Amino acid sequence: MKAIALIAPVLVLAGYTGAAQAQRLTKSETTHQTLHFAGAGPHVLEIRTVEGSISIEGYDGADVDMTVNKSISARTADDMQRASTEVVLETADNAATVGAVARYPNGDSCGEDSHSHSRDWPDYDVRYDFTIRVPRNTQLKVCTINRGDVKVKGTRENFRISSINGRIDLIDMDGSGDATTINGGISASFVGAPRTDSLFKTINGDIVFTVPGSFSADLDMKTFTGGLFTDFDAAPRAVKTAVQSHRKGSQFVYEANPFATVRIGNGGPLLTFETLNGNVRVLRRAQ
Repeated sequence: MKAIALIAPVLVLAGYTGAAQAQRLTKSETTHQTLHFAGAGPHVLEIRTVEGSISIEGYDGADVDMTVNKSISARTADDMQRASTEVVLETADNAATVGAVARYPNGDSCGEDSHSHSRDWPDYDVRYDFTIRVPRNTQLKVCTINRGDVKVKGTRENFRISSINGRIDLIDMDGSGDATTINGGISASFVGAPRTDSLFKTINGDIVFTVPGSFSADLDMKTFTGGLFTDFDAAPRAVKTAVQSHRKGSQFVYEANPFATVRIGNGGPLLTFETLNGNVRVLRRAQ
């Protein structure tokens, strides 16, 4: 992606917040940008940030309308200046893949192997919150880490959505893909069932998946401290009772399949639902 300067901010606020012993300088600015797809496709929207939420809605248009709120919190004016120059938002336009990537010190960004969650960054915080409209038939690649709720509504193509500290809400979707987080629940409502294998995974949170009554698929479902529920007629699916994991010295170590494996209808793509602390619910969509 190439770096493109943001348009002039719509709003700038600065002041001190919090108790006297924890006063910090804050600043925010809101920008708007229209991004244009080029070529026959497939067309992809890519949004990645370390701090911030992402809200995307599909619409019957041709361009991507992107509003970004950038918020900075810093200990001193010098830290504020460093935050303004060291953290940048790279945007891509007029291409098959358009979008924005927030890069933090040392080029760190969400979804890249170079990112270090334990890096000792300077005494400032920079947050990007995205509100975006996209053509419905746009593929999505979305990644955020901290304070990062993700909401997607009304798109009709494949998706790859990742968060760490935030929930994921998918509303009126029609596509296939992965939605994963660690600290947050996942709610996914589909107007048409996923057509290819898909994954919905969290560590701390419930997973609620809602599809039309004509739903047909193979399901792998797993939880540790919750329950597995569905209001569809489900039949056990034959799978291997154990898989070879690895060899330890002169012995092979085997581990049992930890998933509840069922088939709904005539079967179909494999949909995996996995949480550690929470319930999994696969529900029939109301007419």
